[in-house]
Amino acid sequence: MTSYILEQVRMIGGSEPVSILVEEGMISAIRSSFPHYRFMRGHVSPFVMGPTHVFCDLEYPEYLQHQGSMDEYTAKGCTTILTAFPLEYEYEFEQNWRGIKKAMQLSPLDFIIGMKTTPQRITPGIIRKCRARKVPVIWVDIMDADALTVIPWGWIREALNHYPITFVPFFSTEPDTQTRERHLRIWQNTMKSVKIPHIGVPIGQKVPLKPEVLRKIGIHPHRGILSPGREISYNLYLEKVPEGDLLVRDTQHVLKCTMSKGECLFLNGHPTAYRGKGEEIVIRTPGFFVEPTPYRL
Repeated sequence: MTSYILEQVRMIGGSEPVSILVEEGMISAIRSSFPHYRFMRGHVSPFVMGPTHVFCDLEYPEYLQHQGSMDEYTAKGCTTILTAFPLEYEYEFEQNWRGIKKAMQLSPLDFIIGMKTTPQRITPGIIRKCRARKVPVIWVDIMDADALTVIPWGWIREALNHYPITFVPFFSTEPDTQTRERHLRIWQNTMKSVKIPHIGVPIGQKVPLKPEVLRKIGIHPHRGILSPGREISYNLYLEKVPEGDLLVRDTQHVLKCTMSKGECLFLNGHPTAYRGKGEEIVIRTPGFFVEPTPYRL
């Protein structure tokens, strides 16, 4: 890969333009300028820059098999998908894990693999399997929230000592508002009392994951940040002020380009990602990255 400098970069949320030194596909440094470097230079002053997005989509593997096109994601600046394989019985773990790995070979986007199951299937044995396969997040179906009481939480917490998997609630069937609130209250109270790494509410689907979620699962700083030592993946936006509206806070960002590891996935309204380009992101230490994220949406 070549080395180059991006100049006059206006970061979303930043106050002054900066220059970004890129070497071997990685950000080497971010400074006000690099006057003494003889690298190729590119100006991006008409645009504002932000990190690419991570989306959660628990149905992503099925979507790949039946539709193939990932235009819906790349058109929103997404380059990474957090998804999961289902587990109904413990003996199916290896088969289901290998199945999703094979399905994801079609993905044009990078991906992170979790697991989704019921409370009754949360055992120390399952935690050890997740740890061995580096499964950083487990979705727990809380339609039967009372079943959370049958989980041997003391043993689970002990099994998590070497790989602190994050637990996330989800509803296999959308309940009414009162039931939803009750079950989430049981979930949150249980997780706090047993001191298990968790997220208190379901993760939104097909929308950018919030920075706190990225940190909790350990996706940050692999994704969602522009800083030295990280890959050069970013979104470029044009700023658009709605006609007749002079308030800066109402400025809209219109996506014009998405770069992933130095390759273009979206350009001026046209997705350019192709099947099979995506790579698995292995989270080796969930929830341990809590450094600040200076440039993010």
